[in-house]
Amino acid sequence: MAEALSDATLPATVDPRSLRTARILRAGALLVTGLVITFTAPLHQQVEFDRWLLLVGFVLIGFATIVEYIALRSTPASRLLAVRGGLAIAAAFASVLADGSTGLAWVIAVWAALTALTTLTRTGLGGQPRSVGLPSALLDAGLVAAALLTRADPVAMIGFFGAYAVIRSVFLGISAFDGRSSSGERQPLPSAAADTI
Repeated sequence: MAEALSDATLPATVDPRSLRTARILRAGALLVTGLVITFTAPLHQQVEFDRWLLLVGFVLIGFATIVEYIALRSTPASRLLAVRGGLAIAAAFASVLADGSTGLAWVIAVWAALTALTTLTRTGLGGQPRSVGLPSALLDAGLVAAALLTRADPVAMIGFFGAYAVIRSVFLGISAFDGRSSSGERQPLPSAAADTI
């Protein structure tokens, strides 16, 4: 019954429509990144091509994450979303400076590890539910391992990043229509709703 009153879970200052739009935008940025990687597979042996894919992908992910921060800026630990957006932008620039496939793998691994850390921190501070934060952090940890294990193989390394982006986009797309707050907070129910429960 409480799940049916999902708008009651959002702080009063969060507009559910802008939050949904922000999540869809972020899911779209991840999906576009993953699909472009998927459909350009024959070109992935060219490290320079992979470098530009990562640059554009990280920039899209970074800006979309900052848009989500703007929608949630009044919630607990929302600043960590801004940090996560900044990490993606920093990873974009680091990918330009990275040396070869191994360097790109380290950029992906460090970005994913720091993203997992911010996710766990947000979860610990009540900024998002554990049911969202823990799977996200595990997916990030899986990307860290995959990037480092395949660092000598640019095709596999960028392929794992593409798979991560698609899976993450599906996860975010579902959460956009879930109706529950990513802040993880349960606000007091209006008195009429509390009486029915």
